[in-house]
This record gives sequence, structure tokens and C-alpha cells, in this order.
Amino acid sequence: MPFAAFFVAFLLLLCIPRRSRKLAVCLLLGALAGLCAVYTTNARLERTRANYAGRTVLLTAEVERADSTYFSDTVDATLWVEGANGRRAGFRITCAELPACAAGQRVQGWFTLQQPDMEERTAQYADGIALQAEPLAEKPQLTVLGESGSFRARTHRLQQKLSESLRREMHRDTGGVLAAMTVGDRSGLSAQLRSAYRGAGLSHVLVVSGMHVSILCGDILSVLLPYRWEQSYRSRRRRTVWKSLLALVLMGVTGFTPSVRRAAVAVWVSALGVWVWGPADTLTSLAAAGILMTAVNSYAVWDIGFELSFAAVAGTVAGGACIRRMRDAHDRRFWIKAGENLQKPVRRPWFNRLPERLQGLAESACIAACASAATFPVLVLRGLSVSVWAMVSSIAVLWMVQPLLLLGLAVAFVGLVPWLAPVHGVLSRAADLLTGLLNGWAVWLCTKPGASIYFDTAYAALVCLLLCGLGVLAFRWRVRLRVAVPGILLAAAVGIGLGNALSRDVVHIDLVGSAQAPAVVVTQNDRAVVLFRGGSAAQRAVENQLARRGVRTVELVADLRMNAKTACTLPAQQGIRAERLPVNTARKLRCTPAAVELLRTREGCLVRLSIGNRQFVTLSGRAELAQPLQTEWLTATPKKPETVRYQKLLALRRYSWMAPETQYTASLSLRRTGGERFE
Repeated sequence: MPFAAFFVAFLLLLCIPRRSRKLAVCLLLGALAGLCAVYTTNARLERTRANYAGRTVLLTAEVERADSTYFSDTVDATLWVEGANGRRAGFRITCAELPACAAGQRVQGWFTLQQPDMEERTAQYADGIALQAEPLAEKPQLTVLGESGSFRARTHRLQQKLSESLRREMHRDTGGVLAAMTVGDRSGLSAQLRSAYRGAGLSHVLVVSGMHVSILCGDILSVLLPYRWEQSYRSRRRRTVWKSLLALVLMGVTGFTPSVRRAAVAVWVSALGVWVWGPADTLTSLAAAGILMTAVNSYAVWDIGFELSFAAVAGTVAGGACIRRMRDAHDRRFWIKAGENLQKPVRRPWFNRLPERLQGLAESACIAACASAATFPVLVLRGLSVSVWAMVSSIAVLWMVQPLLLLGLAVAFVGLVPWLAPVHGVLSRAADLLTGLLNGWAVWLCTKPGASIYFDTAYAALVCLLLCGLGVLAFRWRVRLRVAVPGILLAAAVGIGLGNALSRDVVHIDLVGSAQAPAVVVTQNDRAVVLFRGGSAAQRAVENQLARRGVRTVELVADLRMNAKTACTLPAQQGIRAERLPVNTARKLRCTPAAVELLRTREGCLVRLSIGNRQFVTLSGRAELAQPLQTEWLTATPKKPETVRYQKLLALRRYSWMAPETQYTASLSLRRTGGERFE
């Protein structure tokens, strides 16, 4: 198939006009590089699978990430394998319910390795995870060998020290936000603040990314190296060296997070271009950075952070091009060339009559609008909610990111020096005040209509295709902005309005979290019901799903766990804990998305959801009934349901008790007209 595609592309090359052949050659070379990257990545993954999949091995690994579960003595971890059965190795695995350990430690233990589940395989590969691991209970417990001395572990410890120093004298909410913005530590962020920033269109502020790298490099370099130094080519080379070093410093401070790595690679490619070929070109640097990152892992393009980063940069470049075109058009229209009709008075365009600060504000609004338009297709096609207030927030409060980033870095580094405690206190109070203003804006704006809009994926694809087509045509035909912008905005408004009308009152049933104990999230419009199972990782998955669906109110959280070690902290109007109900008792509640009936048995519970004339049953533990329960849909778990007779299945993966021909889905949409759609 790839060779056939390459042959067809070559034939097309022969048919296109001569003036476009250079572009076609570049596209073909890019396609060839992509094919090579895909084959290289698949070959490496295939070798790892052939050597380790389905086997029990003794692993020596470094803990890269450790998230708590609802069991106090276990974590969900990502490990970098250094050795397997005494031999050197180099691949990444994920392990659920690993004995308690911390990021940056070296561990050793026996594991059974398997391929990732089919439904999660692509996403796992995008994160660089080759295999899934399960610790063996019959073997000796996991051994902690001590702190790792690798560069990755050292940067992680530096990140934690800076985060603790930054949050020491700040409020919990403001310190958590500033730590996320500055050093990439999101552990102090509450779910409410994450949702508020998402609703205000400022979620990208909480992720250290290319914006933060550009701010840091631009602001510090403007002090160290004044702009007049760029008059010579030698000074531009010197400036790129400083940019590269500052990007490397920020990578170390943030623990080498993927978003910062992408931005740093783009900075280094741009610097290399200045040293070798001349003035830097943003799109060329971006393309080269993308090729370098995908050469290592071709599945990286599936990562949503990768897609959003490149889309935002492309939108920013497009915004700059729109500004230049607008200025050129005004210059051609209003300015008189030397030697032509000197008696005619010179008229300045309205744009140039504005004060300098208002001109900057207008340019920022244009760039923000283009960046938001570029990231819009990525968000809606990946099933995430969008905010209509993103551009408003970009104009109103995005200027605060610059001083907050510099102030946060100052607070973090000054806090490491004990004799600078008074200075640290003053800087912390200033940072606390400024971050509090940003938090207040996000909390206030997230309650407004349009803060979280969810689109049906298929419909969103058509709307995005239409808007992209209109934008390309307007650019190619050189349509005036005062005509093109209102037309595109009108098309977007009509598309969004129709999308909201079509998705109104649609009930979505989604399974999220671990396949061993999936949580059930039922949403309709902006209200939801949650049947919770799992730990902290499952709670984060539920929170993300609620944000994806644009939910504002959770009417009910039913905790189905027996002997839970930690409580579920999801905010809701009503909460039920199954383990606290008397045995053989039932509770019935009427909520907007569904009617809920919960039956507590001796060793578990059973929940029946009634949505219109459809019924869904969820089991937790062992539910002993006098006779089998008939239902249309069953939420599947690893244990075979002996007491339920079902017609269709909702499941995150295929379990061993299912027949090979069994069909299932993890997400279901129910329309008012009675239609069903699998997602």
C-alpha cells in the first residue's frame, strides 16, 4: 500500500505544472521521510514485542511518573526499563497497581509484560510506551534500589525543589497555578481550577509550552542583549546561542516535559538555521522540529499536545501574515509615493491613526483569533470542549503571563537561598496577588454561557472542513479582511448554532478509567451522573471526561466500591456510597440524564440506569439475585456476569469471558428520536 501511494504520487508529479514541481518534490520527500520514520518506529516496537511480550522477566527500571491509586500502598507508574534479566534494555512501560514508590527512584522486580490493549495502543505508543506490565504477587516484592542518578531523575528532583520553594508562602490555589505555569508541576492544581481555566479558554496557560519558551527567551534576552545588537549577522548568531541555552534551562526546570521539548527543538533548529543558512524562518523551523521529533517516534503525531502546539504556531504565523497584508493594503491605498502628485494631501489609514498601544492590542487580537481558529479543529475532532471566550481571555489577561512567568521563576530560585527569605516573602506576595487576579478572571468567566461547548465529532469535521476551505480561498483570492473575516465568522456562528441544536438533549454514556474497574459517566447537555469505580487515576479520567462533555453540574456520584481506602472527591449535588448502605436495600433517584436504581447486596452492588425506554446495568463485586435480571445493555467488567441477561455490551476492552464474535463499544450516544450512535 505505501509503495502504491508513492507510485501514484510520482505520476501526479509528472502531470502538474512546472512552476509547482518544487513544492511537489518537497511534499514527496516529506512523505518519504514519514514512511521511513513509520517503518523505523514499527521495527523497534516489533523487536521489543518479540523479545518481551507475554514473558515474565526481572526488570531494573527508573520510575518516571507515579500517580496514587485508591489503595494506599500502590501507584500507577510509568517506568523506563534499564535492564531485563540482567541484560541492557531501553524501552518504556506502564504498570497499574505497582507497589508504592516515587518518581526518580530505581526499582527492581518481576513483571509480566504484555502488549497494550488494542483500544489504547496508539495513545500508548504516542507517549513512547511499548508494553504494559503487571507485577507478580508470587515473586519477591518490588525492591527500591535508591535514587536514580540519571539526568532525567536529577531534573525531576530539581523541578520538585523549585515547586516547593515557589509554593511555600503562597495560597494553595495560587501556588498550584503558578507552579504549573512556571515549572510544569500540576500536582497542586485542583479540579475546579482546571475546569475554570478550560472554560475561560486559558488551559494552555497551565501547560509550559512554546509560549512560555518564547516569553522567557524574548524578555531575558531583551535585557541581556538589546535589540540594537541585531543589526549585524554576527550579533544574531550570538543571540541564537543565548536562546538555545535559555531553552535548555527551561527544559531542565520543567523536568523535560514533552511540550517544552518540542518548543526547545524548534528554537534549536531556528538557531541552526541562523548559523548555517541565514535568517530564521518560523515555518521551516517548525517543520524541521516536527521531522526530528517524529523520526524518533512516528506515533508522536497522535499526541494531542503535539497537534495543538503545531496548530497554534501555524495560527500565530498566519496571524502575522494577516497583519502584514493589512498594512501593505493600507500603504498602497493611502500613502503617496515620492514624486507623484505632491499637491494631493496624504491621508493616513485608520489603523495608523490609532495609539501605539491600541495598535498592539489590535495585532494581539488578530494573532489570538488566528491561533484559536487553528487549534479549534484539533479540539473538536479530538472530542474536547471549546470555549467561545478564548479570544476575549487572550486579549484581557494573557498579558499577565509574561510578568507571572518571570516572577514565578524569581520566587522559585530565590526561595532556594535561605538568607534571601525577606525578598522571597515580598516576591511571593506579589505573585500571589497577580495569580489571584488571573484565577478570579477564570472562575468568573467559566460560568458564562459558551464557556464549554461540545461538538459531535462527525458534524465538527464538516464544520472544520468548511471553515478551513473558506480561509484558504480568502487567502488565495486575496479577499479583503473586512469582507473575509465577517464571512468566516458568520459561517462559524451558523455551524456552531446548528451543532448545538443537533446535540441538544443527546444522552452520552461513556466508560472511562481502568479496564479493571471502569467508571460510567452519563451526560446530557451540561448535567451528569457518575457511577464511580477506581482510584485517583480514575477520578482524573472522570474529571477529564466531564470537561470534555462541557458538564457544569454533577447531579449524582454513586461510589460503587467496597472497602474503599480513599474517598471520591468529585463535587456533586448528591452522593451515595454503596458500602454504607444496609445489605439488601435499594435506593431510587431521579436525575436529568437518567433514573438511577442502586441495589446493595452482601458482597457488592447492582445499578440500573433507565434512559427513556432503555436500561443499562452496572455490576460491582458480586450481586446475588433470586433470578437473572433482564436488560438491554450491560457494562462489562473482568468478572463474568452470572446474574444478568443482556443483549448488548459496553466495555473498554475484550475480556476473557466474552465470545470471540462479541461486539462492544465504550461510548454510546442516544438521541431523542430513538437513534443510537457508537463512538
